[in-house]
Amino acid sequence: MHRYKLGLGIVFIMLLFTDMMAQQGDSTRFFEGKMKRSDLEPFSWFATNYNQYKPSMSVVEKLATHKKCSVLVVLGTWCSDSRELVPELFKVMDLLGWEQVELIGVDKSKKCSTVDITPLNVEYVPLILLFKDKKLKGKIVETTKKSIEEDLLELLEEGQLQK
Repeated sequence: MHRYKLGLGIVFIMLLFTDMMAQQGDSTRFFEGKMKRSDLEPFSWFATNYNQYKPSMSVVEKLATHKKCSVLVVLGTWCSDSRELVPELFKVMDLLGWEQVELIGVDKSKKCSTVDITPLNVEYVPLILLFKDKKLKGKIVETTKKSIEEDLLELLEEGQLQK
């Protein structure tokens, strides 16, 4: 009987540990290197933040008057700012029909062992670089001043760099 109770105790502890790891899931997994949107979509935070975000359609309409742009995003799947801003960016880009997005994941020290990002001087993530006609128009670092769509419009119209 003692062995039976001990066995049940071990099973209970294993189930508890497994449940705790499942709850951490998104916070303990991270990607490093080149990624695709499809690598982000399995994370629960991606769908939640994408679906909850309601961009200003009047600003999106102003953005739509500009030529399609491309974006390079350096992000951390472990980072709360990346988890919020990157799905919002995709929501706006989907509305605009802008499809050229390059994603690079970094570790918690903002380094990437598979892609040389040292020229970008990444100190904070996400780092969003906006390109028009293959020329850098500006960047959004860590957070927005107003909203993702308003900041993108400002970069296109004024070409100012943040931080």
